[in-house]
Amino acid sequence: MLTMDDCLGLANLEADEVAQIAAHEHLPFMTALEKGASLLHEPWGDAAVRQMVWDNLCSADRRHAAEAASLMALYNDTCTRHPNPFDRRTSPARAAGPQRRH
Repeated sequence: MLTMDDCLGLANLEADEVAQIAAHEHLPFMTALEKGASLLHEPWGDAAVRQMVWDNLCSADRRHAAEAASLMALYNDTCTRHPNPFDRRTSPARAAGPQRRH
């Protein structure tokens, strides 16, 4: 039988990272774990996980300073654990089309 630690190890994610994926995507923890594991099999998956943590950090920064400090530490750890610089916005597999300008 697999434990939660086994699943996290197989996914190459920390529980805090999965919690942030769950919060960002409005998913239950186990579904977020599955999504995170799936993302990390894509060339742009590291960047996607980092972006979700960053988005949550930016949102928390406006509301809760203590939570923002904790998320900043997690973001720095996530950048260290998932350093792949691949930018999915420039992927040749991405559908080409006009860029939206604001």
